[in-house]
Amino acid sequence: MKQMKKLLVCTMLLAMLGCLNVVAQSLKGDVNEDGKVDVADISTILSLMAGYEPGGDDNPSGDGHAPENAKAVDLGLPSGTLWANMNVGATSPQENGLYFAWGETKGYISETSDGRLFDWASYKWITEGQSSELWINKYQVVDNHTDGCWYHYNWDVVDYEFIGDGKATLDPEDDAAAVNWGGGWRMPTYEDFTELLNNTTNEWITVGSVTGCKFTSKTNGNSIFFPAAGFHNTSLQSLTCNYWSSSLHPLDTYFARFLHSNLRGAAMYDSNRYNGFSVRPVLKK
Repeated sequence: MKQMKKLLVCTMLLAMLGCLNVVAQSLKGDVNEDGKVDVADISTILSLMAGYEPGGDDNPSGDGHAPENAKAVDLGLPSGTLWANMNVGATSPQENGLYFAWGETKGYISETSDGRLFDWASYKWITEGQSSELWINKYQVVDNHTDGCWYHYNWDVVDYEFIGDGKATLDPEDDAAAVNWGGGWRMPTYEDFTELLNNTTNEWITVGSVTGCKFTSKTNGNSIFFPAAGFHNTSLQSLTCNYWSSSLHPLDTYFARFLHSNLRGAAMYDSNRYNGFSVRPVLKK
């Protein structure tokens, strides 16, 4: 028993020394390299001591960190899914955060930041040198768009055949929430959004000077607020709520599914994948 205790103490000391090395190698104790020294750095040290390894299964990107005031809100949903209280790129529930094209992990404040335009030519999953949706090269489904590069004419059967990847849900490395926040956070699926709509009430409200949609649980009264950030394509469009799911339209490679909310209510729709929408992370219990 004494030997086991000694071994445990030695192991803990080694872990602590490893963490101290991390601190020593970081500028002024900025362990998580977010440009500041705060409670989040202590959290990172504790995670390392607990055996967390950047790049592990709980953090596909290896470098994502949620804001220190991000919270997982329990809305009493049947699946146990928890919803974040803020958007990716935001530091408070009332901030818009960043705009992401579907399947891209780099967000933008506006369409002109970094010279980015939200169109097919700028979209990550368009074959280089092309500017048409017919050249989408990842996340392709059977949709009868036979002009698309995910179809091939087979002369043996005298018909078009699907040669795409058949992926209809974002991989973790293409999930803006998983990459930017890590820690098990991810983008909601179409089913997650449907569950949210079915188990909450929604109302269009103004919090301070920020307008948006509030979703309140039908079971425990907890709520989350989605700021009406609008969306980007050729320019910033009307101030409505537009939030990407991680789900492609099951019958159309051009479109992905998203939550749209305005004064008249909230529902699920489909949109061109290049549009710049908000992203709200979820976490599974």
